[in-house]
Amino acid sequence: MHNHEKLHISLSHPGPNETVAPFEGLEDRTIWTMFKKGHEGAFNHIYRTYFDIICDYGFLFTKNEEIIKDCIQDLFVELRSSGPNLSDTDQVKYYLFKCFRYKVSRELKKRKLLSFMADVSSCFQLDFVVSHESRLVKEQFDQEVKRKLSNALNQLPKRQKEAVYYFYYEDFSYQQLTAIMGLNSVKSARNLVYKALKKLRNAPQLSG
Repeated sequence: MHNHEKLHISLSHPGPNETVAPFEGLEDRTIWTMFKKGHEGAFNHIYRTYFDIICDYGFLFTKNEEIIKDCIQDLFVELRSSGPNLSDTDQVKYYLFKCFRYKVSRELKKRKLLSFMADVSSCFQLDFVVSHESRLVKEQFDQEVKRKLSNALNQLPKRQKEAVYYFYYEDFSYQQLTAIMGLNSVKSARNLVYKALKKLRNAPQLSG
């Protein structure tokens, strides 16, 4: 887990005496609708819930804290100003990931930190560590198998690694994976995951 203290941005936080709406248990769609209608508590809830998550996500693309901070700040400022005009969503994390990925990709290209390629996702530095909660890692696996799986994942091509990250680590659907990576079709998303799993099955680290 990264230290996000340096990346903290000041937008709007409830004061010590402000009553915070009981958002626990509410569906994402309900919270998002409240936010779009101008509910300040809903915005603060989204900010507090996803700020650290988006920071961690940002570090998968770049270690430059300035870029991450700028992109997150732009993201939440635009969310607040565009609230009523935003599209609906029933998964806030996916919506934020998609918006943030676009922003950080554009910023890295502007600073010439990515090659100018038609599919920039192949350049991303996705050096993630496999989560214990990932469906790829079952409880019966011992620490050695988890280590080997992590090493095998990090040997995958960037696009395949990113697809596996979204599908297994973040539990996004193929449709969401298609949108967030800018792929041509759901079939392309399925193929990316299939090729990645095929390579994992044949990885020397996991054989024998």
